[in-house]
Amino acid sequence: MKLTYLIFAVAGLFSFASQAIAADNYSLWPRRPEELERARVLMQEQKWGEAVLLLQPFVADEGIAGREARQICGRVNVPRYLSRMHPGATVYTVRRGDNMARIAVTQKCPQDVIMMLNGIVEPSALQVGQKLVVVPMRLRMEIRPLQREVSVWDGTQLVAAYTIESQDETPAAQRKSMKTKVTAREGVQDGHAVLPRSPKFFASDRLLRLENGIWLTSVANKRGSRGICLEQKDLNELAMMLDCGNEVQIIYPQP
Repeated sequence: MKLTYLIFAVAGLFSFASQAIAADNYSLWPRRPEELERARVLMQEQKWGEAVLLLQPFVADEGIAGREARQICGRVNVPRYLSRMHPGATVYTVRRGDNMARIAVTQKCPQDVIMMLNGIVEPSALQVGQKLVVVPMRLRMEIRPLQREVSVWDGTQLVAAYTIESQDETPAAQRKSMKTKVTAREGVQDGHAVLPRSPKFFASDRLLRLENGIWLTSVANKRGSRGICLEQKDLNELAMMLDCGNEVQIIYPQP
């Protein structure tokens, strides 16, 4: 019995090996670049800058390698863009008559980002002469529905990339690339809408509305029929980097 089992086991092993060799030689799946594996090792070694630099040649790639490279780069870039280490961070001194909403507008930095960067819980407790770190959010967003990806860019520099979980099925005849912009940032808490000026907004889940009536939302908090759904944690992160007026491009491949 044991000998019979061993014969079948060896035969199975050879069969598996033959299939693996055939798959290796004839598979239609592209090989994953060695740089991706090396970048993951560098991430584990906390050599984030080296990992991002290594992946730059793949960031614009439209295939699987490009998507993975963008996601890895985002894991490095987002904490820097939402921190005092942001390359454009400046210090603003609170003046008489200032309030958090006014500072957010003049400094082009969302109120909740200012609160996060400066550890502020109560936005009305500002004092004249107080120093605030602010980060101008001049980022743009690209939405590629057919590739199921949303990405954020600082000029030509990729900041982050997120996977679209689900979306409305736009008829093929209506699929066209367009430029639009963010028109509203809203929050949801316990099923109720929370406006940006509310103290509860900082702790709420986020939604973004575009001027053409499209929502960036989550499955749980979907608004309307024209919704592009992301994981809520990704959407919350995305909404921290974009403000009303930021440019958005919806891109469909050319026929």
